[in-house]
Amino acid sequence: MGTSSGLSTRTKVSEDLAVLLLEPLARGEVAAGDPIGSEVELAESFGVSRPVAREAVQILALAGVLHVQHGKRTTVRPEREWNVLSPSVQTAFERAGRGAELRRQLYEVRLVLESACAGLAAERASEQDKAEVAQVVDQTEALARQPGGLEPFLELDRTFHGLIASLAGNLPLSQLSRDVQGYLASSWESSLLTEQDMAESARQHVTVGRAIAAGDAQTAREAMDHHIRWAAGIEQVDSPTVR
Repeated sequence: MGTSSGLSTRTKVSEDLAVLLLEPLARGEVAAGDPIGSEVELAESFGVSRPVAREAVQILALAGVLHVQHGKRTTVRPEREWNVLSPSVQTAFERAGRGAELRRQLYEVRLVLESACAGLAAERASEQDKAEVAQVVDQTEALARQPGGLEPFLELDRTFHGLIASLAGNLPLSQLSRDVQGYLASSWESSLLTEQDMAESARQHVTVGRAIAAGDAQTAREAMDHHIRWAAGIEQVDSPTVR
């Protein structure tokens, strides 16, 4: 038990260190190709053990941020190669003051992915699938009419979008859609959605759900496109420019 707890604590420290190392990179203070400190140097600079420093470097290497070569100095990869769906990268972007920029870009991705998912769901959903969509939509509408129901409403919102993604029948597309939506959902949790916003969101869910139930892929795509653009506006993110 003690060993498990120790590993868990070390992992948390390694994740925190990974974010600390990444912050100046996200701010552009370290250029692509520049070396970073060795494990010994990092351990001494941040007052951590070498295993913690090693794990932090591995986290960033797996996220495409660092290039590790045996016998050579570890260097920074170009930002275009970073995995911005990595929690460590996302946290560093937020701390570096680039959270709004990242959310805007992810909304552009979400626009492409979720509109496609809605269209495919309309083409592929079974009658049982359609009934499940209708049930979630009905629950969302009911919650939107209840005062103080923000938290359960947001939970149903995530359920709705996750369900549409799964009904697309394309595992990679569904996974990407969930990953992107998962990060942006945290922004919704901290936003001040009004009762009017909740009602409008529910109404838009109804439109998407009805199009899927009717097997109308074009309308489903267009309705989801409108919904994602509206959601970006609620978060005061620049409207996605994807056409």
